[in-house]
Amino acid sequence: MSEQRGRVMRASAPRWGRGAIPAAGPATLTLERRALIVTVVLRLSSAAVAAVVALLGLSSAANPAWVLLSVAGVLVWAGSFGVQSLRGGPNLRLGVTDVVLCAVLCLLHDRLVPGSVLTATAGSGWVDLVASATVLNTQYFLRPPHGLLATAVITAAYTIGAPGLREAPVVLVLQGILSAGMFVLLRRAAGSADAALAAEAVAQANEMARAAARADERDHQRRLHDTVLATLTMVSTGAIADRSDTLRRRAVADLRVIHGLADEVDEADEANEANEGGGTSAAPVRLVPLDEALRGAASTPRPGLPTLTVEFGLAPVRLPQPVVTALADAVAEALTNVARHAGTSAAQVRAEAVGAGVAVVVLDRGRGFDPAAVPAHRRGLRESIVGRMAAVGGGARIEARPGDGVRVMLRWPASGAT
Repeated sequence: MSEQRGRVMRASAPRWGRGAIPAAGPATLTLERRALIVTVVLRLSSAAVAAVVALLGLSSAANPAWVLLSVAGVLVWAGSFGVQSLRGGPNLRLGVTDVVLCAVLCLLHDRLVPGSVLTATAGSGWVDLVASATVLNTQYFLRPPHGLLATAVITAAYTIGAPGLREAPVVLVLQGILSAGMFVLLRRAAGSADAALAAEAVAQANEMARAAARADERDHQRRLHDTVLATLTMVSTGAIADRSDTLRRRAVADLRVIHGLADEVDEADEANEANEGGGTSAAPVRLVPLDEALRGAASTPRPGLPTLTVEFGLAPVRLPQPVVTALADAVAEALTNVARHAGTSAAQVRAEAVGAGVAVVVLDRGRGFDPAAVPAHRRGLRESIVGRMAAVGGGARIEARPGDGVRVMLRWPASGAT
């Protein structure tokens, strides 16, 4: 899960203290971070405004010395509260300390504000500012029902410290109930959003796994078509004699391909197990030379088929391993088709860099064919060349006419190939 780093949260996730519930997803993390900032701003701003109001009314204070001491304590605690919250995140100790200090301030209410002023301000004095901010912040730091219990403690202390005020304690209780309900609704909404995001991520991962499985299956089918099925076709048409050395050589080569497919399946299973066990699937992309792979594809033995003389014109290009493999396999299939169908012993293979990609051409001057006359069940061109290139984000185009040879054009990435 990727997370933003900033001044508020210095680790990859908030360091939730004991008594707080850790965030479970990006929506919840965002809510908790922003709510934490709001509580800090509320604590600092309420302390600053309360200090100004208290100092302005210092001449009429019940006990100026107590007022100065209390204002200093409120400002020091507000600063400490902000620093600890931003550094360590919300925790039970911080929330309880805030409630206790606010309750003490409320108990001293009648020593800080004379009775006549208390009655005149009707619950809007500087002590009320601090008490209201604490009630609101407590609902964030202490989850229900603890936040509401803390509100009851503050309200009781307020009632004891200013027994002549009846409306102000009711306002504090209402503030606590409303703010607690607000945080409950916000956290439920964030949890629902996280659940939806998680479900979408699982669905995407499953779809990617299914797509990868389908791609692997198609690749295996292409290789079987190029080897085992091609051999069986040659045997059934009499192109290779039964029990001949040519058939044995092709069978040996085909078995190597089958064993290779089995090894790939085992490696994929091991990689999946490693990923499930906490390993990483983000392997670095390895670039390999294309020209060597194309020369290797051209020199692949083709038992039972005429030998081809291949003319090369290959630029030195390095591409990702899967792309090079797909290009080499497609070229090998194109050359096999030349040897099998073209009625010529010569072919050309050319490759040139095109931007950040490559264009490869396989050309022969043989008898050619009519692409429109190829039966739908013939998969050689459609899967072993076009499909193979499409699987790695490339493209292929085949140009052919009877009596005029065949031109197979491969391109990666696919722009420009149709």
